[in-house]
Amino acid sequence: QVLHARRPDARFMPASVTKVMTLYLAFELIADRKLDPAQVFVMSPAVASEWRRKGSTMFLDMGEAVRVDDLLLGIANVSANDGSAVLAEGQAGSLAAWTAMMNSAALGLGMTGSHFESPNGWPDEGRTFTTANDLVTLARALITRHPDKFGYYIGRAGFDYKGIAQVNHDPMIGKVAGADGIKTGFTNEAGFSYLGTARRNGQRLVLVLAGVDNGRLRAKLARAY
Repeated sequence: QVLHARRPDARFMPASVTKVMTLYLAFELIADRKLDPAQVFVMSPAVASEWRRKGSTMFLDMGEAVRVDDLLLGIANVSANDGSAVLAEGQAGSLAAWTAMMNSAALGLGMTGSHFESPNGWPDEGRTFTTANDLVTLARALITRHPDKFGYYIGRAGFDYKGIAQVNHDPMIGKVAGADGIKTGFTNEAGFSYLGTARRNGQRLVLVLAGVDNGRLRAKLARAY
């Protein structure tokens, strides 16, 4: 049931909310036994040259070995651009191969208004785009198909890796009863976006915000709805 909608099929740039598609794809692969949280991937020279310390990061270094489990936690809770790239290359062989899998999974869910060009949503002149309706579809699939993984990986207060503690910038966790994720996003070209959810009294609501002017307003709107 849709409680409120404003231009739900309008396309917009999701910024780091793109990483929800990467998480969903990873969860699907784990369920299909094609990916194991205990697997270890290494940050290659190519990925390091492009993504080391670029934007939101879990501070991976070239040649560093990291478990898939930690990559997923870093992607979900501190929006790790480097972690997304290491996961994508490690599993699919290249970022292009991973994004092709993202787009195939999106179409499989009926997300016909979406297209992904990267695993992390870094600015790409609008080649990555989605819609509010598609993100609600994605959130529903993420939660209903993979409830245990959703509960374990998503919605933590933060993530501590290599002794570096970072907080999750989700505007509802700890402030709205029942809030448990999912992902914020921001780039200069996309503005501030948010895919959030909360469960209370057996009922779950999903919220999408896009193109908000600043983080303070995004938080205010998220909590108001």
